[in-house]
Amino acid sequence: MRIVLTRWPHQAGRLEEGLRAARLEVGFLPLTEQRLPADLTVLRAAVTDLAEGRFQWLLLTSATTVWALQEAGWDGGVPEGTRIGVTGPGTAQALPSAAPQAWMPHQEASAAGILAELPAPRPGEQVLLPQSAQARPQLVNGLRSAGWEVTQVTAYETVDRVHEGTLPPSGADDRCAGVVGTAELAGAEAVLITSSTAARAWAGLTLPGESDTPALLAIGRPTAQTLDELQLSARMLEDVSAAAVLRALGVAPGPERAPHSPVDRRPGTGH
Repeated sequence: MRIVLTRWPHQAGRLEEGLRAARLEVGFLPLTEQRLPADLTVLRAAVTDLAEGRFQWLLLTSATTVWALQEAGWDGGVPEGTRIGVTGPGTAQALPSAAPQAWMPHQEASAAGILAELPAPRPGEQVLLPQSAQARPQLVNGLRSAGWEVTQVTAYETVDRVHEGTLPPSGADDRCAGVVGTAELAGAEAVLITSSTAARAWAGLTLPGESDTPALLAIGRPTAQTLDELQLSARMLEDVSAAAVLRALGVAPGPERAPHSPVDRRPGTGH
């Protein structure tokens, strides 16, 4: 059984490791690319303010955000009195070794989970929230409604490679090892849509006429919401794990194998 994810092979982490451990074939169809802002002035200033102790919390919603902060000069450290919050284990895994242990929500690994479980602020407490340029406003609005003073900065933008006409060729070089073409989707059991931008890119993708459309699985509530808005039927994963994928597909987990492998924190580039 083949599962295809809409990101780059070098972004593979625990999810892909778990799928392979369950003896599933994993392929990649990079529909998007993450790029730093053309001008890093604002992001670098935020990193400086973080180091100077201006913020009580740094909230991180993706491994790509971690990468972008590092590109702007962040070494992972925060002053005493500043905590790091992440959406889930995938983002925590991407943190630099200098970072302290991160807080994360227990019920739902998402922005909604952060809003539901983040401790209430004291008056005047501040949050640094670096996000994608395409991030939905629910998190920043929810934090402000809860009483947090929020500094929101653009850490990166996500580009739709389908509309750019720049989908990578399958297996063209080492970076593309494991990348599949649209013609190979006919043999896939499911496609895991990894972001809202990837959802929109998928909607614009032209599949071969004879291909059977694979089942769509959404990673995260915003992605599922975007797919619903696009009138594309999809199931949202309960969490970002191989077990959740198998449950969504109604497949019993197979025997596990393979040790843990590190995550490449680079974004998708020509995630």
